[in-house]
Amino acid sequence: MQLSDAQYAVEKIAQLKSMFQVDIEKDWGDETGTWQIGHWATEELDRLQKTLDEFARHIGGYDKFRECTGGVIVKKADIGTHGGEALKRRVSFSTQNTFSAWTVVHEFAHTWDARYNWKLSEELERYTGGHTSLLHSWIVQLIGKPDSGFRSYEKKPGRYGRLPGCNAAGYFYGDKPSGSNWTFNRKEDFAESVAMYIGWGRGNDLSDWAQSRIDRYTLPDGATAKNFGVDNWSFYKQYFYPENGDYTRTKRWQFVDDLVNGKIKV
Repeated sequence: MQLSDAQYAVEKIAQLKSMFQVDIEKDWGDETGTWQIGHWATEELDRLQKTLDEFARHIGGYDKFRECTGGVIVKKADIGTHGGEALKRRVSFSTQNTFSAWTVVHEFAHTWDARYNWKLSEELERYTGGHTSLLHSWIVQLIGKPDSGFRSYEKKPGRYGRLPGCNAAGYFYGDKPSGSNWTFNRKEDFAESVAMYIGWGRGNDLSDWAQSRIDRYTLPDGATAKNFGVDNWSFYKQYFYPENGDYTRTKRWQFVDDLVNGKIKV
């Protein structure tokens, strides 16, 4: 953050607080007598506001957004290879790279889930017909037909742990998520489902990514998918590709739609 941008940033922070009950943890300023640039950029504050505006619009407005998240502190932090991390009422974005609109929605979806003691992701698991069982997962990985190594994934096509239960959490997802890998669990499922709901077919900054998550399963095995590298996409189509390629036909889209319309109580 340059000194010339400081006043703009102050105004943007005030808007984020007023509209979304989001507090930005500043890491710039001249408190030491020398201007500290910090890690934030004005375009990131703009992107955050624009994305949260889109998020709020599709879950019922600003009041509903504030009710769902309960107020959130947002900061830049050294979080390793992660683009973002979230806890109840706190979101951290990496200092190593900028963040995308997708990451914003994903992490704020986690805060929504955390506000309700992770009951939303538990309800999603039930709604879609999934379950979590490490014992069942170990059996699959030992004597079944897993697409991972035992208790780890392998960095090559067809071995990233995308099949049900072939992940660190022992998560057997039901219906058809938009994707899965070794780190997939019901909490990640909820966050990704919300991001898909906000992005799918709406022509916003998440929509291209949402579409490419589905389109990759129309490719042959070994092809390079836009944004997602090489994998056995044709094989995985049966697990992830929705009816007629329409994500709104999935139980996940319906779950989020029911949730934001008050048909699901937690």
